[in-house]
This record gives sequence, structure tokens and C-alpha cells, in this order.
Amino acid sequence: MTRLSIGYVPLTDAAVLIAAAERGFAAAEGLDLVPVRETSWANIRDKLVFGHFDGAHMLAPLAVATTLGLGHMALPLVAPVMLNIGGHAVTVSRPIAAALAEHGGLSGEVAAAAAALGAVARARAAAGQGPLTFAAVFPLSVHAYLLRRLFLAAGLDPERDVRLVVVPPPFMVDALRRGYVDGFCVGSPWNSVAVDQGVGTILLLGNTVVPGAPDKLLALPAERADAPESAALIRALAAAAAWCAAPENRADLAALLGESGHLDASAAVIRRTLDGALVVDGDGRLRNDPDFLVLDANRPEPAQADWLAAAMQAAGHLPDGSESAVRAVFRGDLFDAALGPPAPG
Repeated sequence: MTRLSIGYVPLTDAAVLIAAAERGFAAAEGLDLVPVRETSWANIRDKLVFGHFDGAHMLAPLAVATTLGLGHMALPLVAPVMLNIGGHAVTVSRPIAAALAEHGGLSGEVAAAAAALGAVARARAAAGQGPLTFAAVFPLSVHAYLLRRLFLAAGLDPERDVRLVVVPPPFMVDALRRGYVDGFCVGSPWNSVAVDQGVGTILLLGNTVVPGAPDKLLALPAERADAPESAALIRALAAAAAWCAAPENRADLAALLGESGHLDASAAVIRRTLDGALVVDGDGRLRNDPDFLVLDANRPEPAQADWLAAAMQAAGHLPDGSESAVRAVFRGDLFDAALGPPAPG
């Protein structure tokens, strides 16, 4: 068997990778797939760049940045598999939630949340208080771009009126509890963990702000793109994704992720994520969205690359004229070569 070491950050959207390793899909393709847990996206990037990993569960914008050498040494990467769409949310502290409620901001609608957020931020500024502080998982992430879009909708300048910091996903709840941040955008299960621990309220589900945005992908060094083991890995992940997405497997998947040390969250919390039935506050209110986390939309698409290029350019993270470089990372052709082209229509 061919051994492959793949880095991941403890998030529900690592489910496909973990299931491929632990439910026999990789072994069926002749692979000894070893998921290696890391705390931060910077660790994931560095260990992939310096050859400690064969591939990685990675933020889509970070794969582009690593390929182009933006702020770091360059390693050309390819993304032959999307690991998820969605699964993230914006959570705020209980005191901020109470302030937003006074302005009708807790309905789960983007316009109402943005208006309330703007009102609260301006009231703080008028009172001589510091700006609201929000955390994203990495400067180049869908999470950061989602927050920027929310701030702009609130009439706030993301560079001046709000403080945006970086916190690794497993530390988000600690940052909120200690008052270091007023809110955050992160993938599940950490939003739900904040609610269950009594320190946070889920303000918005991510796909209400940026529906269909590419989130995590399988990143491989471009030099390995055509290797036989890469095609085998693509097939294993596609099979695992189909298994993860089947409703009858959700209990098993939640237990796998929650009880084996992969995510440090209970199976019950993870199951709510998989079902798209999220408890959003301490009163037990539910918000239901069956498409909250999509695990089986695995072919990288040009439209996803184009959305990402536009979001990165709007944030000043991508030089003009680099759209083709973003498309070059999203390798649907490798997915097709391993599995066969998609059915027409």
C-alpha cells in the first residue's frame, strides 16, 4: 500500500478525509491514508510546503496564495477535489447578541443582522468605546471575506471601523469566552460549541451571506498531480463523500468524528451540523438548513475559482490579472480523469 500523510484542521468539513481513512475507502484504492491533525492553517501550509505532508485539507484562498507565494514561499498546488461547501457561521458573544436584539438583528436574515451590527458599532464609537473585534480563521479565507461582506452591508469600513483578527478554529470559543473577540466566523462544530458552552449566539449561517462559496479543498503539490496515488486518492475521497452525505450514515459519521479525538466535540453537536439543524442560542432556538454543510459537491468548478478570484481581489489579496492563476489551481480535469467526466446535462 502507498502511504499518504494528509494534514487537517479539526472541523466537520474534514469528514470526507477522515471517513476515507477510517471507513476503508482509501484502503480499497491501495492507500494507507494517515490524517494528521494540526491546530492552525499556517501549520498546514508550512508542513505542506516543506514536505512534511503529501497533501492537505486546506482553505481554498490559502491554496491560491501558496501557489502564488503571497506572503510566503511559493509551492504550486492543485486542487482536484472540493471537500465541502458551507458549514461555517458567524457567532457573537452573549452581550453583543443582546445589543443586536435591541435592533432586531437576531432573525437570521443578513439585512437585519447587518443593520443591527452597524447600529451597535456606531453606538460604541459615539460612546468612545473601541471598535468591535471579530476573528476569522486566516486572513485569506472565505470566513474573512464573509465578514468583510457583512461589515460593508452594515455600512462599516472593514479596515477602519472593525478590528479583524486571526484565531485558529479550535481556539475560537476560548477567545470569545475570555472577551478577546466580540464574534467570529468559523466552520463547524465551533459555533455550536460556543452556544452549548453558554458563551455565544449564532448570528448568521454562512451560506446566507455567501451561498455556494468554495471553502475547503484537497491541496496537492502540483508535481504530484499526475501520480497514480493522486488519482487513487481522488477516487477514495469521492466514495467517502458519497458515504458521508447519505442520511443513513450520519449517526456513524458523527460518532466517528466526535468520539475518536478527531474534533474534540460531542457526536450530538456534530450530528446537528450534519443535519443542518443548529441550536443558535441559549434558549434552544433552532435554525434549519439542509444545505448548511454540503460534503458531496466534489468536482472543482471554474465558477468557484472565479468567485474566489473576485473575493480575493476585493480584499486586496490578489493582483489584478491573476484570475487565470486561480483557475489553474481548481483542477476539475484531474477529478474527471480519475472518475470519468460528469454526465451531460
